[in-house]
Amino acid sequence: MERNEIIEVLMGKVNVTKEEATEALENCNWDLLDAVIYLERRGKVENNETTTIIEVAAENQKEEKKKEYKNKDEKCGGIGEMVGRIFKFVGKVLRKGNENHFEIKKENEKPIRISLTISAILLIFLFIPSLILLIVGLFCGYKYSISGPNINYDGVNDIFDKVSESADTIKKDFKEGYENN
Repeated sequence: MERNEIIEVLMGKVNVTKEEATEALENCNWDLLDAVIYLERRGKVENNETTTIIEVAAENQKEEKKKEYKNKDEKCGGIGEMVGRIFKFVGKVLRKGNENHFEIKKENEKPIRISLTISAILLIFLFIPSLILLIVGLFCGYKYSISGPNINYDGVNDIFDKVSESADTIKKDFKEGYENN
């Protein structure tokens, strides 16, 4: 574009005289955008429409950033949110542990039912004595199983049955060996 054309474009865009447009373009090395900004700063151009558009865009950006921060806070949460999630998880585990039971039974007797929560606490804090008592119970003819609503314990109960059968076999072999001597 030639200089005369640039002057005419600037005059049409910002409604200034030819002398003001020429002066602004000369001061800005014939850059049209810089000339418009130069004229706005000098107060020669009313920029209400442009400013309004920029302000609306800035307000929208601020609102979008607030929404992003809010979404980020909802996803990550603060320390209170994390503590709340931990307590919710612990509550679910305790509820499931209290609904389900570890059963100890002998042939014709009523089974002893202990909640899984208490069983887990005993195993954690009294591991050696609990393990010894479980093994002694196997050799005394007790059988173990897990029962409760909404959960399938067939695999675990099959393992308990196999262990009790193995204990019975060992007990019978020991008795036969003792009686033969």
